[in-house]
Amino acid sequence: MPDSEQDGQNTGKNTAGLRPPWKPGESGNPGGRPRRKPLSDAYAALLDKPIPSDMARQLKLDESTTYAQVIAMSLVREAVKGKVQAAAEVADRVEGKITQPISGPDEGPIVVRSLNDFYAGLATKDDSKESVTNKSTKLNRRKQTKRSQKSAA
Repeated sequence: MPDSEQDGQNTGKNTAGLRPPWKPGESGNPGGRPRRKPLSDAYAALLDKPIPSDMARQLKLDESTTYAQVIAMSLVREAVKGKVQAAAEVADRVEGKITQPISGPDEGPIVVRSLNDFYAGLATKDDSKESVTNKSTKLNRRKQTKRSQKSAA
């Protein structure tokens, strides 16, 4: 086989000097497989098309008006008439949804604790010297006992 046919091919005879295209632990496809959106794609394609001429005449609009423009106009009309839900939808689309901050007790920060911290907090004065691992093992045993009692009943 001529050299030009072997260039770049990863065959059993031509593996010398080749290395993986990415580092160990690094994904070759970090974004993953693209998600299919057939319904959303169909809506998007239709919304960009002009409305039929009979609909344009009925609505007294130009024939180049798109479905998206008609929907936007009707939503704005509803909002002007006082429909709160329509007004909220228009505002969300134009200005973006309002972010809702979250907080912990007394408007303070949210505290995230590990299970080790949780088990350590369960310690009483009598068993304060007991290891966290032993406490979690005891808790798991209690859960298993309760499960076996329920299944036996």
